[in-house]
Amino acid sequence: MITDKFENYKRYSSLHRDWDKAFAVISEWLSKPIPEGANVETFVDGIKLVMQTYATLEPEDKKYEGHRKCIDVQLLVKGYETIYYGDGNSMEVVTPYSEERDHMQFADVEHNSPIHLAERCFAVFFPMEAHKTQCKWNDITGAVKIIAKLPL
Repeated sequence: MITDKFENYKRYSSLHRDWDKAFAVISEWLSKPIPEGANVETFVDGIKLVMQTYATLEPEDKKYEGHRKCIDVQLLVKGYETIYYGDGNSMEVVTPYSEERDHMQFADVEHNSPIHLAERCFAVFFPMEAHKTQCKWNDITGAVKIIAKLPL
């Protein structure tokens, strides 16, 4: 798992062959005004890119998720949130793995690590690094996030 600021994304170009390509699309999206309530999903050369607009929630209202076939990059564009992080290999699976969606869900754990994302900060989750996203930091707020799923 990695966290950093958007302006430092080039430091991680060697992590994945499509890293720079994904951030080129993200940079293009960030160069334009974001429409109110924006929810966009697109594919660029096999990279899934999603822009989400949402209200953060109480942690108990969210579930941990994990992936096996992608690196999950989450960039907070607007607002702030907490993402809880854990080792999916040691967590109980509550929604079985879907090959088609490359997605599974895990039960809550007593010990986890909170990650606080502010505007223009990102977190990177590797396969089986469980993450519970869209949780409130201090208060429930509106947020906009861009997610890039880099295929392995």
